[in-house]
Amino acid sequence: MPKPRYNQKINLTIQSLGNNGEGVGYWHGYTVFVDGALPFEVITARMTKIQKNYGRAKIESYVTTTYERIQPICPYFGSCGGCHLMHLPYDKQLLLKQEMVKKAFEKNNLADVLISPCSGSYLELGYRNKIQSPVRTKDNKLIFGFYERNSVDIIDIESCALHSPLSEGVFQKVKAILRKSKLQGYDCISCVGELRHVLVKSSFYNNEALVILVTNDEVKEDLFKIAEEIMKNCPEVKGVFQNINKENSNVVLGEEFRLISGKENIEEKICGLSFKISPASFFQVNILQAENLYRQALNFADLKGDEIALDAYCGVGTLSLCIAKQAKEVIGVESVAKAIEDARENGSLNSIDNVKFASADAAEFIKTLDRVDVAFLNPPRKGCGQDFLNTLVGLSPKKIIYISCNPMTLAKDLFFLKENGYIIDEVKPFDMFAQTCHVECVAKISKC
Repeated sequence: MPKPRYNQKINLTIQSLGNNGEGVGYWHGYTVFVDGALPFEVITARMTKIQKNYGRAKIESYVTTTYERIQPICPYFGSCGGCHLMHLPYDKQLLLKQEMVKKAFEKNNLADVLISPCSGSYLELGYRNKIQSPVRTKDNKLIFGFYERNSVDIIDIESCALHSPLSEGVFQKVKAILRKSKLQGYDCISCVGELRHVLVKSSFYNNEALVILVTNDEVKEDLFKIAEEIMKNCPEVKGVFQNINKENSNVVLGEEFRLISGKENIEEKICGLSFKISPASFFQVNILQAENLYRQALNFADLKGDEIALDAYCGVGTLSLCIAKQAKEVIGVESVAKAIEDARENGSLNSIDNVKFASADAAEFIKTLDRVDVAFLNPPRKGCGQDFLNTLVGLSPKKIIYISCNPMTLAKDLFFLKENGYIIDEVKPFDMFAQTCHVECVAKISKC
């Protein structure tokens, strides 16, 4: 099979979209990925990367474009790495995500599984209740933005269409305050500069926010004065934190949080329950869609009230506490100790006493159980792991509800369950991150 040369210009017809939203075409059988290209478009592209089995190219010009292409609402689309699909109508984005899940299942010998249509986000824009912005200094001015596509360079972005109005409003005021300070943005090459990231976490239902300033170390600038000015100018902000991250890596947060001003957490609601959001805790960034996903999970489980349910990888207990309203007993397990602290607080906050939370590795903890009627799984992108699944199959729960952010690892794990006495009844994709290529799924699995 011939391969193009680096920097060579080629003509290409785009056949489909890849898992990262890029166009996929074939040059004499050689696979080429092109950011920004859509199916049925004919382009002239310049090769930017040559690998053994695939290459990457950049669009030089369009010979023909598809009628489905639309003008993105964001002026940074194509350069910013945040969004992948803003040039595609939203209904087409949902079809693409359903197709992505189908392809993942076909590759794992599960072509016969029912993949339902992808459930669209209630908000196509303005849904993110969390902002995480790296900071740099350029021309003696702090710039706040997002990483350029396939790069560690920062694009100075005025505003983001995905941010919730509350988060974006707070972010704009915080940027203005920080630009008046003497703080310098952190340079990851020279390791010079104090301010690494700015985070804003907000509550959709309670209209509250937290601000986290991530610094390289102790700073000479008076952060208390900065925090006071943020609290004064942003009444929605209930707390300002400093996070210290001394590591020269792409990890955003360090271990140490310091409350500079205000209170330690805010509250959010999901499915009628209240949850505390602390600066370190993971929380869904699209609350309205998260509610839809949890309701689907509970609908699939069809709990009768006498079940013992396991919620593995439970985080701060959001799903565990939703399950508790319909089950006899819930056992939540999570390896992050701080998340379990928050989960227990959330249980008390909602006066729910039929949930037990454990801070442990899920694969080890599940070995201590002797009965699980229904298992809810919500693992990280890498999936559950063979050790965990082996023990789960041995416990033989009647139903398994698997929530996944990675269709490929979901399909791999479900194939194992199918081989070990389970039926995959249905997989329902959810668009938690509209305008991006990410898709979440809820799978209903029953014992044969």
